[in-house]
Amino acid sequence: MGRGKEKIKRKHAQKRKEKAKRGKHVPFILANSPRKMIGIKNRYIYKSNMHNLIYKDGYFENVKYQASIITDCNFKCCKLVGVDFYNTNLKRTSFKGALLKNVIFFNCNLKKTDFEDVKFENVAFISTNIEVVNNLTQSDNIRIISQYPKINISEKFAIILRELANDENIYNSHVLHVNKGKWNQWNVKLLLDEYGIDLERALIALTRRKNKREFITLYSYRRFIDSYLKKW
Repeated sequence: MGRGKEKIKRKHAQKRKEKAKRGKHVPFILANSPRKMIGIKNRYIYKSNMHNLIYKDGYFENVKYQASIITDCNFKCCKLVGVDFYNTNLKRTSFKGALLKNVIFFNCNLKKTDFEDVKFENVAFISTNIEVVNNLTQSDNIRIISQYPKINISEKFAIILRELANDENIYNSHVLHVNKGKWNQWNVKLLLDEYGIDLERALIALTRRKNKREFITLYSYRRFIDSYLKKW
């Protein structure tokens, strides 16, 4: 690399550091790294750009990728527990031999994405074309959802959702909400299908909870709801 390119690279790196210090969002950008990655936990990742990275045998839990590019990456034999891919390009990425548990693919590009020998547990493909993927075997552990859900909730339920939207730890990951005045119909429908009338009282309990950090994925809500309902 010439001195001119090195100078530009250092300048960009310095700008990223300064933005991070000011508390501004800095997208994760990395391509063609030979170093093996280990995975991550409890992260909301917005507009990351990852190409040709190696996560083989890595572990991911409670992670949401939003509007990201994850192309030609290697997730072979990984464990992905509670990972949401939203509006993400996963073209030519391999999940061969991986465990996908409580994972959501929403409006994703899965062209030539490899699912050979993947073990699925409660995985949803929402508004995502699965005809372009490689080696996907449908099973009872996979839900394919293409129609926009129509749900009717009570005014009390709507008030609960509006109250939760006022907490930035809940709102910023946009799991239950599209914006402050509109909830995420897809995810609310999935939770209603699983918990029915118990969902309302569980969310009431969530409004009273002081620590609302790490509510990043639909899995994180399931984890809380399951724990809450066990006490009753």
